[in-house]
Amino acid sequence: MQLWHAILLGLVQGLTEFLPVSSTAHLTLTEHLLLGRGMPLAFDVLLHVGTLVALSIYFRKELVRVVMGMLGKDAEGRRLAYLLFLAMIPTIAFGLITRHAKEWSKQHMWVYGFFLLLTAWMLFRANAKAATADSARDLEAATPRDALIVGSIQGLGGGFGLSRSGSTISMGVFGGLSLPASARFSFLLGIPTILGAAVFETKNLMKALITHQPLAAEMAFPQLSGGVSPAVACTVGVVVSAISGYLAIGMLDRFTRSPRLNGFAFYCLCVGTLMLILGTVGVDGLYSLGGIAHR
Repeated sequence: MQLWHAILLGLVQGLTEFLPVSSTAHLTLTEHLLLGRGMPLAFDVLLHVGTLVALSIYFRKELVRVVMGMLGKDAEGRRLAYLLFLAMIPTIAFGLITRHAKEWSKQHMWVYGFFLLLTAWMLFRANAKAATADSARDLEAATPRDALIVGSIQGLGGGFGLSRSGSTISMGVFGGLSLPASARFSFLLGIPTILGAAVFETKNLMKALITHQPLAAEMAFPQLSGGVSPAVACTVGVVVSAISGYLAIGMLDRFTRSPRLNGFAFYCLCVGTLMLILGTVGVDGLYSLGGIAHR
């Protein structure tokens, strides 16, 4: 892998992790276009560490409240910590059940295309509901049922191309939460989710990088002329994803203060269709569909 590959992949991860367009699908598409194959799942998850840093900085006040609540010094913080804990139960359970299927899907773009189309449908529906819901609940009125529903969709969809932020925000709205409340809960839920996934998926990768051991075959990076070491690629990718992720959080935070999700939905519709075509008929088929001879 060359240095500019790591920079571009970090940028893609940071910008698309929080925007409801599926960072996994965009990473996979970019990797296939750049390298001709998907990178190991551990590398993609490691890039999420950068966005975890961005989340922690952006929501530092809420995190302090949660910690104080866990110490018994903030009632609202304790209630929010309880809801996040509940949401993590189905996230972990469904995430483990579908882990191998997600690894398999890294080499099959049509899977990501399909789930991006599902993301588009969810965003269109959520935007319509948020625009007409007069009695939507604030985050302070969120219930254990809301937490379990949001956590379930996160565990089932994350890693297949179903946008984590898009699906969790949509499910919150479908359950009766306001759009800003759903977005806030989705962001906060991303902190333990990304942290847990990073620890679970990258422990072997990090051990090999730290001890300067050869990477296992399933974690091997593409060997390109003039490429940088895996350690440098990972470090650069994480730093770039942190900076771009912080900017993306602020953008979506502003966009979800009122129903403005249709633009993201249309984008997912277009990219999902492209990935579905590329993953089934390939580049040659795409050219033939357009009536163009691919030379």
